[in-house]
Amino acid sequence: IRDRPEAQYTVEVLDSFCIQNQDDFSNIIHMAKSYGGRILPNDQADPVMRELGGSTVHVPYENRSYIVAFANEGGCSVVAKKIDHIKLKAILIKYFKVELLDKQESLSQINEMYKVTAEGIYSGSILSLVYAQPETGFTSGSISYVPAKIVDGAIGK
Repeated sequence: IRDRPEAQYTVEVLDSFCIQNQDDFSNIIHMAKSYGGRILPNDQADPVMRELGGSTVHVPYENRSYIVAFANEGGCSVVAKKIDHIKLKAILIKYFKVELLDKQESLSQINEMYKVTAEGIYSGSILSLVYAQPETGFTSGSISYVPAKIVDGAIGK
């Protein structure tokens, strides 16, 4: 698989680091180090995840750099320098059977929230995709994963 779309790499990092570790995101630190990554200092860490007691790591993967931020009582986000939101959405629909819950647009960015309806370990989870408005010229973005148990706890299930 030589010519994978950029979105495929982003989903692989999301799956490997966030989804597979949803029962204990602190495993991500060990994984990041095994990939040659490192924990970022507090002043460079995601402030929301830091406030929830989480961490932020730099992850080199397939000649690309990702930032993964996580907190066990929150969720897990993957930040990419180049996020192909169109192909990424197609992958999410195909493999996670996502349904759009909400879409918020500002002058600079778009935030879409999806519910995962596919059966399996991620059923009922929420995926949030944030990317720049095309006219800004920015290509970075993020995809966040909130496990079903956190979603259920937040809505009182």
